[in-house]
Amino acid sequence: MNRTVLVTGAARGIGEATAQRLLRLGHHVIALDRPGAEWWSAPESEGRLTVVEIDLALTDRIEGAIRPVLDEHGPVTGLVNNAGIVSSNAIVETANADWQRILAVNLSAPFVLIRALVPDMQRAGGGAIVNVASRNAYRSSTGKCGYDASKAGLMALTRTAAGELASDHIRVNAVCPGVVDTPVEAAVLHDPVFEFAYKKLIPMDRYAQPDEIASVIAFLLSDEASFVTGQDLIVDGGQIACQDNRRFMEIPGGPTSA
Repeated sequence: MNRTVLVTGAARGIGEATAQRLLRLGHHVIALDRPGAEWWSAPESEGRLTVVEIDLALTDRIEGAIRPVLDEHGPVTGLVNNAGIVSSNAIVETANADWQRILAVNLSAPFVLIRALVPDMQRAGGGAIVNVASRNAYRSSTGKCGYDASKAGLMALTRTAAGELASDHIRVNAVCPGVVDTPVEAAVLHDPVFEFAYKKLIPMDRYAQPDEIASVIAFLLSDEASFVTGQDLIVDGGQIACQDNRRFMEIPGGPTSA
């Protein structure tokens, strides 16, 4: 079934891959990202792509900004809450403004969008929502207190929404990616020392590509996942599931076991 799907953070990374995949599947995509974002082109979309620029940290303005678009292109029966920001500071070095902005974009904006779109989905007879959380919802990282807290909160919101909306035939699920190889993260991810060390934590010995996450999102939006709700699908190459101790101990120039 073709849907009209709203995707946040759609100008790059996982959001871009998701929006493009949904367009290829024949859906209409309402793509949200921040003002001034560099957008990609989709000439094959034949008018099925609508771009909206909005700062999701300004949560009290979200519904007013998107309502005209929803009214024009509705009913909107798919939502992908993908947009997310991160700040790398220790707790004692994190300013209130940074903390509040991270929670606004990563947690409050998804709440506002779910609340705004549910009535449309109810009138349409159902829908599907996918929240893009993170591996960090399960295992935190030092220096990312706001990000970690927001993603754990997004998981809790997913479960609550799934329970409340099941009787309306609205499914709510989450995807929890591990490390994804996106251009914005390339400088860190492909630093030789970081890449050598971090990939030892991933049994599949590589980072994910954005389209690998997009494919999971598309599945959860689809009728193929018609009995799946309230779930979180970890897509991390096995990182949380198991640590390969043999590979982890392979340190060039380091000590060897007796």
